[in-house]
Amino acid sequence: MPGRWSNTTDGDAFRFFTPEQVDRILSEGARRGRTGTHAAIERVLRLEPGIERAELWRRIRQLKFPSNDTRHGRSTWTPEDDQVLSDGYQKGWSGKRQAVRELIKRHPNWQPHVIWKRAAKLRLGGKTSKRSQERSRLPWSEHDHDLLLNLAGYKTPRMIARLLHRSEAAVRYHLMILGKSSRVHLEGFSRKELAADLHLGKKTIQRFIVEGLLEVRDPRITRDSLDDLCASGRFNLQSSDVDAREPKPISLTSSAPTQPIDTTSAVSKRSRAERVWAETAQSLGIPIETVKALIAQRVLKLYDPTITEKSFRQFCRRYGSIINPEFLNRETRAWLESSMDFVPRSGESASRRLEPLRKHAHIVRQCTKCGHTIRGNVFFRHIKRCGTQSSESAGPRAVKRDLN
Repeated sequence: MPGRWSNTTDGDAFRFFTPEQVDRILSEGARRGRTGTHAAIERVLRLEPGIERAELWRRIRQLKFPSNDTRHGRSTWTPEDDQVLSDGYQKGWSGKRQAVRELIKRHPNWQPHVIWKRAAKLRLGGKTSKRSQERSRLPWSEHDHDLLLNLAGYKTPRMIARLLHRSEAAVRYHLMILGKSSRVHLEGFSRKELAADLHLGKKTIQRFIVEGLLEVRDPRITRDSLDDLCASGRFNLQSSDVDAREPKPISLTSSAPTQPIDTTSAVSKRSRAERVWAETAQSLGIPIETVKALIAQRVLKLYDPTITEKSFRQFCRRYGSIINPEFLNRETRAWLESSMDFVPRSGESASRRLEPLRKHAHIVRQCTKCGHTIRGNVFFRHIKRCGTQSSESAGPRAVKRDLN
């Protein structure tokens, strides 16, 4: 045996075993795994106290790797060896194992990890780095920017980074370049933007909220609006006077008498807003219809009047005929049909009651000063702010579009 191990054959180093017996015990223990190796070492140390544990571990490594002196040398690969490895990797997992066995048979001093390293160097096993690392080095494509803009405000930067397989810092940086915020906004629509998209008045949207067709995030009435109402002295009256001065019931048209929209099919039980407003009406000692009228007139304000996405989707599904598709642009119409379950002919009875109020929307006028094209009666409010332009000067430019 080479080295110091061969010099321990005298009686001082081995008192019970011979070096050949120690090698056989260690080899058999190593074949049984880690537990067998520890048991073999303990057996030798129990009878041979002159041998150190580290020396036995070193001997086990020498027995497992007989060519220890040359296994760290540089392996010389021939074109034939590369071809064998390439052919094996093309055949799948079984081909890889067969190629490794063939190369070890050709070169007995090679270890399997040398062959795996060569395959990785030749890129036979696919990408060696993570997908995120590969994507992070690629430039941003148009598809990446579109996906980033679509998810901005709805998903966190960390979630967007996972979907794009990029770092969170890269997502935040590109949002900043594009002028977008990485802050996540709660789902919902404001009354102003919803009225602008659907070409409905803000007061009409407010009536829909009062009637229960649209739900808001927090329908509770603010304390400040209640204090202002009580300070105005409007309810420092008898109940009969309150009934006499009670605002008119909510209706969707200016002509009276009209029936409110039937919401029994849309709301099977009392909504949260109804319960909250009923409690407010009870605390004030007034009918709930009065509270609804005050909310419609924006005298009483809600904590969070943002319309939820779920209620708007139900509105498009059950009362889609209220929305006139002819007034919508192509992008809004596609969004309603693809994402909001828009049914154009649903709720036609409610839509017919809105027709008298929507006749003015069929008329499109153009301001002669700024050149803007404006639909409906809002044109007259525009010309007052636009300058000294009068409504008569814009009369000849009025165009009534046939939408039938």
